[in-house]
Amino acid sequence: MLTGSPASPEQARDFCDRWPGMLRDRLPWFVDEVGVGAPSVEALDGLVVTVVGRIGEDRPVEPVPEWYDASLAAVGWSAYGAALAEGLMAWVAELHAARAGRPLPWVLDEDPKSAYHLKPVVDLPGIAPPWRQVMGALRLAQSGGDPGRLRSVVEHNLAQLPEGATAPHRDEDALVELTALGRGRWQVSFPEDIDSRLGATAYASLEEKLGGVDGVTVALMEDRDRALLSTRSDVDEAQLELQLDRLVRSLASP
Repeated sequence: MLTGSPASPEQARDFCDRWPGMLRDRLPWFVDEVGVGAPSVEALDGLVVTVVGRIGEDRPVEPVPEWYDASLAAVGWSAYGAALAEGLMAWVAELHAARAGRPLPWVLDEDPKSAYHLKPVVDLPGIAPPWRQVMGALRLAQSGGDPGRLRSVVEHNLAQLPEGATAPHRDEDALVELTALGRGRWQVSFPEDIDSRLGATAYASLEEKLGGVDGVTVALMEDRDRALLSTRSDVDEAQLELQLDRLVRSLASP
């Protein structure tokens, strides 16, 4: 999903939806595994050296990163080494999130002309995806290059990101507006003409489709243009809104 042959659009969307959770789950393991403290730019040089030094270790790890494949095994990465790399990706993502003042808004790049086509990217201007920053730096260091490359790239990216920055304002034709009602409880508002935008068949399936979004446990259409959702407590608001918007746009497509 991050390397090798391109995934199908459906697989890529599913992977992107789950990617923030993968990083969130990997981070505490990584912190324990390498004995690192809170994310800081100053620690990056040492972390790159540590990860590269252990990138080929044959040790059990669960779960194996979904993006680990034969192309990485061929250059000496073990599944354990890929998990360390994923942990470093999560650690670098936390540096960016701390600067932005919010969890990173991950989205799927669906531009066929993009270098990141069908891969998760960050919806913040001027910021390369942390997974790309980390993989490029580890490959460089693995071949004898400067392990300080990652720190330089991260410092540059953080400088492009004003403190407390948010994702760009979505267009005025947004199809969903998400409002938090409490922990794990949300109201989803749609345009007043959502039924005509979707068409009778798609609109009739909307409640069921909302219930199938990752992290949603209960979905109930409260009114023609409003739904109530219950979710797992760890669901990120920005990611949930993006998933809902993507779902409704797919239903609205001819």
